Amino acid sequence: MFKKHVFGILLFAFCVIIVNVQGGLTAQTIEPVSAGLPVRQMIVQFADETTGNKIAEAALDGRIQQLSAATGTDLQYVRAMSGDAHVLKLPVALSAAEAEALAAEMSQQPGIAYAEPDYMRQAIGDAPIHVAAPLLTPNDPQFGNQWHYNYVAGSSEGLNLPAAWNITTGSSSIVVAVVDTGILNHTDLAGRTVAGYDFIDDTFVANDGDGRDSSPADPGDWILANECGGIHSAQSSSWHGTHVAGTIGAASNNGIGVAGVNWNAKILPVRVLGKCGGYTSDIVDGMRWAAGLPVPGVPVNANPADVINMSLGGLGSCSDVEQDAIDAIVAAERQLW
Repeated sequence: MFKKHVFGILLFAFCVIIVNVQGGLTAQTIEPVSAGLPVRQMIVQFADETTGNKIAEAALDGRIQQLSAATGTDLQYVRAMSGDAHVLKLPVALSAAEAEALAAEMSQQPGIAYAEPDYMRQAIGDAPIHVAAPLLTPNDPQFGNQWHYNYVAGSSEGLNLPAAWNITTGSSSIVVAVVDTGILNHTDLAGRTVAGYDFIDDTFVANDGDGRDSSPADPGDWILANECGGIHSAQSSSWHGTHVAGTIGAASNNGIGVAGVNWNAKILPVRVLGKCGGYTSDIVDGMRWAAGLPVPGVPVNANPADVINMSLGGLGSCSDVEQDAIDAIVAAERQLW
């Protein structure tokens, strides 16, 4: 028996590049913050918890004190993650190289399964170009700017969607998670979403006055010059999550805005990126929740995604905590086959 829906993780990052679809509600170029931002947090998993044995709170405090003493770093506990990892705050921001060195030192300590920097990831975008008229042309006024929907013979670019739309324009039973900056109210997305969540824990990054909550609304991710650490220019808000959600599932052939790849799919907005980007720890929790897996302190997702889209990236190869999350998501889906 074949599974009705195709499940996948669409992750555009320097660690894994499977596939990415860009376009959205406006034809725009998204410029990510320069790579190499300071590291302010670490992710640690204790060996005891790799087998599902929870460490008691009092014992956890003692473990962190031991780890702090062993590494000469005053580590402060932030929160538990999904997948039984933990987020620890550094006393001062470190460079990527310094954080990697600290992670290596921490990983060598007794009882540590792995330790890694909690890197900030940024949204990824690209610039539009124009191609020939499609086979099936929706009447959305900005469709002509969605260059990536078409295919030019001899080119490796383009999705050839007009030909695909001649076969099907998609199914309303498909839920696509957009793990990104959140979402704005927009006519092209009205009635196209299911209840999402805001996973940004740091109030500065969240930029909405609080930490995690049930509203995935995007308050903007604008930054001032050098606000994220290091040297970088000021940037206006990207509204990247809305842009991506529109690419995936905007109401189409309705004479408004753009066309979506799937004219009928439901969008599950999962907010993990804000000012300066988003912590790996928040992104991983958002990934797991999107797939219907439990996350400490967060209600269970009532609408698990068939597809998870992550148009984001950062330095380095896939980390242990990211790979653990992907393995858990795939394993959970296999149980439904």
